[in-house]
Order: sequence, then structure tokens, then C-alpha cells
Amino acid sequence: MKNIFKSLVSFVTHSKKGGGMVKKNIIFVIVLFIILFGSECLAYKPAIIGGIRGGAALGLMFESGIATNATLRLGVEGNTSDPSVLAFIGGKWFLHEVSSRFPMFLSGGIVGYLGNSSNVGPYISVIFERFMDVPPLFLEFGIDMINYGRMQLQVGYYF
Repeated sequence: MKNIFKSLVSFVTHSKKGGGMVKKNIIFVIVLFIILFGSECLAYKPAIIGGIRGGAALGLMFESGIATNATLRLGVEGNTSDPSVLAFIGGKWFLHEVSSRFPMFLSGGIVGYLGNSSNVGPYISVIFERFMDVPPLFLEFGIDMINYGRMQLQVGYYF
């Protein structure tokens, strides 16, 4: 999967200078992502997520249970920082029930910041579901380990 992300990053970054071609490549990558994973997403639980991830980010995420305590996650976000789009794929594993009310999960996977200065690397985060006693709301914080590391603090809502 990391090779796929690297080839997508090289496709986006090795285009001619100028915003038009790069924007076309980014749009192509997003459409390709939707086509490849679109049928899979019908069985997934969708969520809208937003927060801080190297800049202000807003996007869509999909989750699907693959085992009793493991979940597959993937998503795409628009970002205000230099790499304007990020895509991620990874897993989520149950850790502990905090105060017998808030499930806590560990998440990890691969994140790709796609834009003029594209990079791919791992991420790790902790997720608290039922944030503020609202069942579809969750809080996620962690680190995207790309070059020097980028803080990740997001709130999401399952719909």
C-alpha cells in the first residue's frame, strides 16, 4: 500500500510547474480513490472529520469492522497547509473503556500529504468515542510522522 501512495505522490509532484496541472492531478487522484474504494464504502460507516492536521482540515472518513476488536479506516481531507489534500488508510484497535463509558482506541496507518510538496509516512493516534456523551461523536489526537512530525487533533461525527 505504501508503494501505491508513493506512486500517487510522484504522479502529483512530477507534473509541470504551475497550479493548473497539479490541481488536475490532485482531482484525478481523489476521483481514482473514490472509484477504487467506492463499492467498499457502501459497507463502511461514514463520518465527517475536521480539525488540525498540519493545518485546518475537513474531510470524509469511512470505517469497517474487520475483526472483533479491529477496524479498517480510510479517508480523504482537504487541508489549508501547503499540501492541500491528504489521504490516509489504516486500522483502529480497541484498547480500554474509560470510566466504563468512553471506548478508547489506538489507530495507526499510512498518511499521504498530496500537493506541491507531497510526502508519505506513518501516523499514530488515540481515539475516544462517545465524546461528550454523544454516541456518534469522537475525538482523535496523535502524530503524523512525516519529515518532522505534525500534530493531529480532530473531532468527527458518524452519520
